[in-house]
Parts: sequence; C-alpha cells; structure tokens
Amino acid sequence: MYYISGTKKLGYSLGQGAYIGRLDEPINIKSNEKYISAYACPHKICAFYYIDKTKDNKFAEHNEFVYGPYTKAQFAAIAKELGLPTINSNANNAI
Repeated sequence: MYYISGTKKLGYSLGQGAYIGRLDEPINIKSNEKYISAYACPHKICAFYYIDKTKDNKFAEHNEFVYGPYTKAQFAAIAKELGLPTINSNANNAI
C-alpha cells in the first residue's frame, strides 16, 4: 500500500520505495498464498477484484493478473471456485 498524489494504491514493490500501481482506492484486502482479494473504489465506483499473485511481476501489465470489477454475487461465485480469500465491502473491516 502506498499513496501518490493523495490516492491510496495497492501496488507491486520494486524495492527502495518504488512501486507499480495495481489497484486504486482499496478498502478491504485479504491475501492467501496464491491470490489477493480486494474491495476497492477506483473512480468512486466500488467493486470486488482479485489479483493472481503467481502471474504478477514487475514486467507484467495489470490486465494480465488483476481481475474485476465484479459484483458481490459474481465475486462470491469466483471466490468459491478458485479458493480466493473471502472479503466484504464493510468499511469497518477496512485496511
């Protein structure tokens, strides 16, 4: 997690304080060995997303491993199928 120009971002760390942005305005994040689940509000439109950590690297384009946006029902079905960490949209559990 880091901030650029007042925007909270989830990103890939390159080390020495450098990051590559992956998802803007994350509210809730959970991770397991293979995936990151996120509820985020980029551009003030909130939805569910997931990141396949096995495909993420400093040379990859975000559309190769960041999936979404999904509705709550869509995300629940995908989470069950793939074994994603479960999250909700409740800001009380926010990061």
